[in-house]
Amino acid sequence: MNNISTVEVAKEKLDQWLCNGTVAPGAKLPSERELGDLLGVKRMTLRQALLNLESESKIFRKDRRGWFVAQPRFNYNPKSSASFKLAAIEQNRVPSWGFIEKSTVADYPAIVEPLFGEEPHHPLYRITGWGALDNHKVFYHETFINPAVAPGFIDKLGDLSFSQLWENEYKKKLNIQKLAFRPTRISGDACKVIGGSAGTPIILVEKHRADNNKNIVQIDIEYWRFESVDFFINL
Repeated sequence: MNNISTVEVAKEKLDQWLCNGTVAPGAKLPSERELGDLLGVKRMTLRQALLNLESESKIFRKDRRGWFVAQPRFNYNPKSSASFKLAAIEQNRVPSWGFIEKSTVADYPAIVEPLFGEEPHHPLYRITGWGALDNHKVFYHETFINPAVAPGFIDKLGDLSFSQLWENEYKKKLNIQKLAFRPTRISGDACKVIGGSAGTPIILVEKHRADNNKNIVQIDIEYWRFESVDFFINL
């Protein structure tokens, strides 16, 4: 049997375990050494079979923790006014989230320059956080806000949602003016927070939020685990 067919046989056996529910969604697979022994294949063959299943979003890796069975994919409409919490509950998922850092930064990516409009550049508010489904972190976000438009935003945020604070404190109801999606690879803070291995493929979502005068006042950069989500937009 050649190497390609051996990889396919190992993949089919693993896939059958997943389909039969031998390992539940979200559960950890046995170690690669144990899997190799169970399947009677060499480590390189097993690794290729695992990578093939990862590319099909059936399993995923957590850095230094091993392989896990993918959970059901989250249906996410990034233009919807429904919050992540409400959307998750509607899909019978258990959502959780948290902020990591709220700070003022003078060093920021060029992607957020639309926040300035015609103003000179100056420090911005940067808020980082994460979202999870069924105790599994599925995205990391960076949010940038112009302090000139929303003075004291990071001090007033607390545990409120962004939309709550904008409406209650600044009397602004925001609309999404621009959405951009692109595949990339995980690194840096996102890698640490959502537990991926360096270089793991992820989906970057860039959102520009504007007030009723179409002034961009908030830019979100979200990094989603690619096996965790299906994006859709109702037209």
